[in-house]
Amino acid sequence: MNNNKLLNRTFFISISIICFFVIVFPPANILSYDVFGYYLYLPMGFNYNDLTIHNYSAIDTILNTYHSSDTFYQAYKLENGNWVMKYSMGMSVMYAPFYFIGHFISKYFGFSDDGFSKPYQLSILYGCLIYTIIGLYYFKRILAEFFTQKNAAIVFVLIVFGTNYFFHVSIHGQGAMTHNVLFSLYAFVLWNTIKWYQNFKLKYLFFVGMGIGLMTLIRPTEIIALIIPLLYKVTSISSFKERCVLVLKTHRIHFFILFALVAVLLSYQLVYFKILTGIFLFNSYEVINPGEGFEFLHPYIMEVLFSFRKGWFIYTPIMLLAVIGFIYLYKNKREFFFPAMIYFLINLYIISSWSCWWYAGSFSSRALIPSYVLMAIPLGYLLVKVLSGKFKMAMYSVLVLIVCLNLFQSWQIKAGILDTTNMSRAYYKSVFFQTSQPTEEQRKLLLVNKFSTISETFTKEDSLTHVLGFSKEESFETIEKKENYTIDTLVHSGKQAILTSETYEFGPAIDLSYETITDKSYTWIKASVWFYTTYNPDELEGGLNVNMSHEDYTFKYRETKISGKGFKANQWNKMEFYYMTPDLRSTKDKVKLFFWNRSKQPIFIDDLKLESFEPLHDQSVF
Repeated sequence: MNNNKLLNRTFFISISIICFFVIVFPPANILSYDVFGYYLYLPMGFNYNDLTIHNYSAIDTILNTYHSSDTFYQAYKLENGNWVMKYSMGMSVMYAPFYFIGHFISKYFGFSDDGFSKPYQLSILYGCLIYTIIGLYYFKRILAEFFTQKNAAIVFVLIVFGTNYFFHVSIHGQGAMTHNVLFSLYAFVLWNTIKWYQNFKLKYLFFVGMGIGLMTLIRPTEIIALIIPLLYKVTSISSFKERCVLVLKTHRIHFFILFALVAVLLSYQLVYFKILTGIFLFNSYEVINPGEGFEFLHPYIMEVLFSFRKGWFIYTPIMLLAVIGFIYLYKNKREFFFPAMIYFLINLYIISSWSCWWYAGSFSSRALIPSYVLMAIPLGYLLVKVLSGKFKMAMYSVLVLIVCLNLFQSWQIKAGILDTTNMSRAYYKSVFFQTSQPTEEQRKLLLVNKFSTISETFTKEDSLTHVLGFSKEESFETIEKKENYTIDTLVHSGKQAILTSETYEFGPAIDLSYETITDKSYTWIKASVWFYTTYNPDELEGGLNVNMSHEDYTFKYRETKISGKGFKANQWNKMEFYYMTPDLRSTKDKVKLFFWNRSKQPIFIDDLKLESFEPLHDQSVF
């Protein structure tokens, strides 16, 4: 079917609205937080000639000047002194043309050419807007291949304005995130797949390979996009066999080029890892934040779909209709059913297997946005069925309400009424259709915030809703006596204490699996120890530490230091602090409590204690 006036008008009106929001309400600094990490390859490689970040002062200067991030979580320092980026380089590749435009403007029009001044920021912002327009252009053409002008226009509007796509391409610079660019690449890949199967011209499969290669370079799990060209038009076992012949014999050169393009583009990331780390396959995410990672044996499918924290069907209900639409896709367009259904199931499983399944600050499940290109087709076939029947007016009413609800809740997110991370059922009900800022009483209904990077305080209010659920004290009585670190002449209680020193920095630890401590979703840990020193405590380096660990990787490390607390020499002092457990990857994750003496002077410790104050009423994401 050819493009037509109605669909073209829908396209131009839609992109005009998106352009209005992006241009009139630009972010203060688009190159911040995750985008800062995606982008860092470019300035460090071209502005500073220091892709290994050996000159860390450049990062300090950038963060102090532009406030791009509270902490430098976007990279990890290796033992060899190299800093390795957390994120793969795919987004930097996509940003590159617009980075060089910004660099040219900055260099020749009097702006700072440090990679982060205003010309760079606006170039990236408008460059991603161009990707948005390109993606929607191909998306429009795809819909025109499947539906009449009226139905194609309806589906186009529903995807753009009835899902979280609109929020993530037009609000607060979210268009520079991976989800917008991946959506556009999926549209590009699907369109060229359709065209290749229509005339088998090499150029179309070449473009498919480029698109999938770039997607994989942006997010490695997008390698599953190969399902689209490999299974498109497969409708049965016999047609699958024919497809194997097509791939391995009839058009093997075409598919060799496709796979080669994907491999070549992915190789750039592997070479980068090899140069910096010494190995080709380096899990930068898990090394930098072991609290996040894939848990393929325990996917969070129900949470991703139905939770009030970030449930896809809760906040993007139009996608429930799209899933139902697979029934009508099977009946009417079976050649697209199998690749779309298989892709959807695998993609949902992968996204649900990520331990941080709510994907931090966002609206609905942002990780699923790229899949909307494919999901639009079953949605369209459902609408074709219903809108041609006797319930069409009821369906129109439902669709209008869904779009209005999505736009209103997008505004609520922007206004700070809906929370981007810690939503709960009670809070959602409390602020439903609310236009004023939530009260403190309402905010108490949110899930507890476990992402604090500052000192955590167990408040009086917390103490009223928590109970001591577990306690373990290590008085060191059972430790075999050793002349170099056990002592019985100076103790706080019992018969012996521990001497920490330059030769014995770490005292014995309390090391327990989380499931041993509590069965709640979180708990407050109260860590305490008694220490004694003959030196001025303010001149000593050391403290009490708590961390979590998953397998061999440590996350959420916290320490309270001896210095600056008013402790006194030549007497026993008690130091203590509170620690809120973060979201876990597994209940078998370890909680470790220990004392670390980094001074050359001796410090005696005794009565190391861990107490768990767990919530009386556990919070639920449902």
